[in-house]
Amino acid sequence: MKLYRLKYLAGIALMLLSACSDSSSLDTEGQSGKLQQQTFSVAVESVGELFEGGEGVNPAAVASRRPISSVTPTQTFDKLSILIVEYQSPAKVVYKKTIDNWSNPDNKASIPWSTEDGQGRYATITLTGDECLEEGKTYMAYVIGYQSGTYGGYEPFKGVEVGDYYNQTETVTVPNGGYAEEVFAGAEIFWVEDGVILSKLSGEAEVRHGQMVARRHVAGTFGYFTRVPVLVNGNAVAKLRLVATKSNRTVIFGGFRSVDDAFDFHKDNVINGMNPRMDYDCALAGSAVNNAFSVYEVDLCKWFPGNTENGLLPLDMNGDGYLDSADTNWRTDEEAYPEGTISLPRGTVFGDSFWISVVMTQEDVDAGVPTFQMQMLDAGGKVIKYWDVVLRNYETAGENRTLVSLPEGENGRTVITELDNIDTETCFSIVRNRLYTMGEKNQSQNYGEDEPIDLSTAGVLVLDARHEWQIMNSIIFN
Repeated sequence: MKLYRLKYLAGIALMLLSACSDSSSLDTEGQSGKLQQQTFSVAVESVGELFEGGEGVNPAAVASRRPISSVTPTQTFDKLSILIVEYQSPAKVVYKKTIDNWSNPDNKASIPWSTEDGQGRYATITLTGDECLEEGKTYMAYVIGYQSGTYGGYEPFKGVEVGDYYNQTETVTVPNGGYAEEVFAGAEIFWVEDGVILSKLSGEAEVRHGQMVARRHVAGTFGYFTRVPVLVNGNAVAKLRLVATKSNRTVIFGGFRSVDDAFDFHKDNVINGMNPRMDYDCALAGSAVNNAFSVYEVDLCKWFPGNTENGLLPLDMNGDGYLDSADTNWRTDEEAYPEGTISLPRGTVFGDSFWISVVMTQEDVDAGVPTFQMQMLDAGGKVIKYWDVVLRNYETAGENRTLVSLPEGENGRTVITELDNIDTETCFSIVRNRLYTMGEKNQSQNYGEDEPIDLSTAGVLVLDARHEWQIMNSIIFN
């Protein structure tokens, strides 16, 4: 996995160096001898299922919702903010920029790129005059990619301008009644030699031309099912629901304060959520009180409509007792997945959600608390069947965990704590930048590779923890 990632990043680096070679060959000094120009490039890797409109997105669909549409979902966000500060204390801001309309294929802020391993969009950033970084100084460069309007209208580095001192930790918080959204972040140390911006991806990596990686700072999960029974023990099935026993509201962008360690961004198995929710909105099976949180719901009557006797229940069109491809009344739930946001074969249902990382404790393990529980509900919301979801290969999903915390709040420093992996099959921590899936949902044109879970025979529901998000969907600075 590590070897593949290094090869992949090296390919992107070569591509971008070639793309900006014309500008980097320009004279960097004016007649006065003062540095006049430097460049670096920003690239966002984007693979997987594309929204309608070809390379890019359907703006109407993005405005309403951006689902996790496959195991390699296309990145879609409209703003990318960059901040560069002096690597010293206090940390003075020397550069700030926000690129708008990043994913819009009609805009000129970014242009397509492609290699044999991936594709996406990139832009060359040019520093001129007083913007140029000084020879002999070290800098910390930060980047955040986000969709405007999410997290209550979050704006990175708000109120911070060039010349100010940057001494805060960036966080985003899900507003009351809202939900987690995709957000990317990263940091890297920059320095200048002979007028060229240089950086290193890790302590062992070779020096390269101003390259930085930003990763997703949330996790994600989806469920992909077919052949849903119409009745369970004589009870009519109305909904499928995934619930979680823990939920955080706030994402910490680890290391985002003054001169914190840039390599915090390169750690694996990171848990960077805080501000735990206590507003439980549903219950585990058998509980008389709410003690869980709804992750996603699949309202079956919206996928198999037409039940005139009870509009809250799906219609089994062919009457065989299962909701599947044989039912010609099937359609995509367009309220959950507006046209152009996902493509599914007939007879399947799908649910998804971004999720802020959470840590499960030894007390949770000892008590047998499940991280996720999949439920079948009747029309009144009663749980009529459930599975405590099992994590595949939980022993090898990560030997250690890295917990990022802010014990002193946003004006304090992040604390990085290494945790032992205490995961069990059903009680496991959720780490950032990982996709937890039930069923295999690939790109829209590859239905033959899809493997939805057959709920008519499922005795155990197994969750796969996918690491592709760490490799294939990265923001690369070069």
